[in-house]
Amino acid sequence: MSSRTSRPWRRPVLRLRSHLAALLVAATLLSFALVAVALLAYRIPGIEAESRLVQAHAVEAMRKRLESLLQRHRGRLALLEQVIDAAPQADANAVLDSGVGTGGDSGGDSDALRALYRVSAQGRITAVGLPAPLRAQREDLLGNDMSGNPLLRAFDGPVDAAWSVLYPSLLNGEPSAAVARRDAHGDVLVAELPLAALLDAIRVVAEARSSTIWVVDRAGVLVADSRGGADIGRLNIHDLPLMQALLQGQVPAERMRMEGSWFHATVSYSPALGWFFIGRVPSGWANPEVRDTVLSAVVGAAGALAVALLVAPLWARRIARPLGRIIARADRSASGENAALPWPRGSVAEFNRLADELGSLTAAVHARERKSQAIFHASPVPMAVADVADGYRLVDVNHAWCEEFRFRREDVLGRSSLELGLWVDASDPVALRRHAERGESIGEVWLRRSDGTTMQVHLHAKRAQLPGGLRTIWACVDVGPLRRGEQELRELNQQLEERVQRRTADLAQANAELSQPVQQLRVAQGELVRADKMAALGGLVAGVAHEIKTPLGNGMVAVDAMADAVRGFQAAMPAGVRRGDLQQLVDRLAQGTDLAERNMRRASELVQSFKQVAVDQTSAQRRSFEIGEVVREMVVTLRPSFAGQPWRIETDVAASGLQLDSYPGALGQVLGNLIQNAVLHGFAGRAHGTVRITAGRGEDGRIWLRVADDGHGIAAAHIGRIFDPFMTTRMGSGGTGLGLHISQNAVTSLLGGTLTVTSTEGEGTCFELRLPVQAPEHVPAGEEV
Repeated sequence: MSSRTSRPWRRPVLRLRSHLAALLVAATLLSFALVAVALLAYRIPGIEAESRLVQAHAVEAMRKRLESLLQRHRGRLALLEQVIDAAPQADANAVLDSGVGTGGDSGGDSDALRALYRVSAQGRITAVGLPAPLRAQREDLLGNDMSGNPLLRAFDGPVDAAWSVLYPSLLNGEPSAAVARRDAHGDVLVAELPLAALLDAIRVVAEARSSTIWVVDRAGVLVADSRGGADIGRLNIHDLPLMQALLQGQVPAERMRMEGSWFHATVSYSPALGWFFIGRVPSGWANPEVRDTVLSAVVGAAGALAVALLVAPLWARRIARPLGRIIARADRSASGENAALPWPRGSVAEFNRLADELGSLTAAVHARERKSQAIFHASPVPMAVADVADGYRLVDVNHAWCEEFRFRREDVLGRSSLELGLWVDASDPVALRRHAERGESIGEVWLRRSDGTTMQVHLHAKRAQLPGGLRTIWACVDVGPLRRGEQELRELNQQLEERVQRRTADLAQANAELSQPVQQLRVAQGELVRADKMAALGGLVAGVAHEIKTPLGNGMVAVDAMADAVRGFQAAMPAGVRRGDLQQLVDRLAQGTDLAERNMRRASELVQSFKQVAVDQTSAQRRSFEIGEVVREMVVTLRPSFAGQPWRIETDVAASGLQLDSYPGALGQVLGNLIQNAVLHGFAGRAHGTVRITAGRGEDGRIWLRVADDGHGIAAAHIGRIFDPFMTTRMGSGGTGLGLHISQNAVTSLLGGTLTVTSTEGEGTCFELRLPVQAPEHVPAGEEV
């Protein structure tokens, strides 16, 4: 283990010029690479497709060429058979010699024959045709048994011609090509061809191609190769997947692997020859055309890299030069030098914009710095800034600090608070630094001014990382006057507590003395409320009694008239009753009965209305009712009190559609109080007056009910207090001042609504009730209102 501590890895920092140069080189290489890759990705498959297509044509051409060669030789053999059959038996050798020609092994002539043999049906050679240089071997060949020759065994089936490339020559035993044809007599004519001639025919087709064409028989033996080689006759590919697929009649795979390389294979089968023609083209990098294309791309990339390495540094230096001038200008502005000089500009729009933005930013920073300095010096709180790294020496103080401690600013800058002798207690500076590190307030300390006087201050300190380094900012507030005021306040509080205790005792005694009269006053107020209710009912009784007297008097008159008629009829009965007397009696009784019935019904209605009003006003019974019903009953009950007076009651309230689930008694009492208040106060001393009652439904679903009069109105000085208890302008004249107070309490607390008033002095007054459709559930049935 190394004894030295390993340094943490740091990202290398490069100059903009290096980054730009690298960017240009990378962009060039990347662009070329993308184009090259796209081109290769498109071109390489095309090259391989073209190679396979050319290979397919070559294989097909080779197959056709060899089939054509076989057909030509078969035709020659057929002509020779005809000539031999027509010639004498002794001339058979001469005929065959003419068919061979002068050749021998004439390598390039595919039509040249090395030898001709006529074999009998028993497999014996009966005639031999040889070139002149080899005719000395004829006698050795005549009579040889060829029945075991593979070429002749091919005629065991129903075939008339056979072909072999691996035929061992009877002349020297070397592999040769041979073609044989059987005639109508069962004799077989065999022609030997030089193998070189066959291979030349194959090479002509495959010439100038990168592909290799194999000719393979059905046993998998390589019988011909366009490249020649020593594998002919020895290489067997019978067990390869390609050959197995061909023998089984399946479509072989396009690619095959041999000798560690991949090839594209194209196969064509010749039924006439019984051979497979297999063309092989190297795949991928092994293909020369693919290899040349890739190498061309690599050479192009290398050339592009060389050009980029030459051009990129020059271009990067040209682009980065204006930025260097801008950075130098920014450094001068940061140090305060030449702040008014213009910023450098160049040919790059972004750098010019950067220069403009930096100019604006520098101006804003300078303006903000001037603003901060102005705020700092204008602050009424004494503030100082100390350099932590320089022994807490003061780097700036504001005007309030200089005035508070009575120093000149130039005398304190660069000196510490200890050197200035500010601390009365030497331990306070240590506490200040400790609390400043934690961002806490040091609390109250004693400091010394330049003239030696001391002051008690509340000191705050906090550290801040500023552009010039780590600073401690501390501020102080003179709390001496505050502490003296607090002491005086404590003394005053002590005196006040003593006075409060004495006053509390006096108030307790006075309260005890007043509690009994207050209780008596409450009892009296309750009695007045009940008396006011009974007085209202008394007024109703007097009015109803006066009103009911008329229908009762009319009824009595009708009854007296009927009694007189009956007595007259009875007096006339002894003298005899005529039909006209009886009819007159019936008519008078009918008239009297009708008059008495109508007056009695009127009296009953008055009594029923009074009973309902009396019950409702003396109990808080809740039920569902129509506003029109309550208004009608109250008007009927109160109308007698208007009899003989120049006042009228008008109503505009719908008979239905304004139903409430509330307390009709309380509502009737409120209506009675408001009507009586209009008569008592509004119409006093007047010869006319009208009370108008209207009702309707508001937009909020609540029902409004207005009682308006055209009387004197309410004075502006009184309208704000008319709902106060005992507020009356007729004190001593029968008024208690509780009517409107009781009405407002009933509306707000029992009915759950509001009661408001508007009035213009000399024009009249309007009271408006706004009631919910369903009153609150808080007053038990039967509780007295």
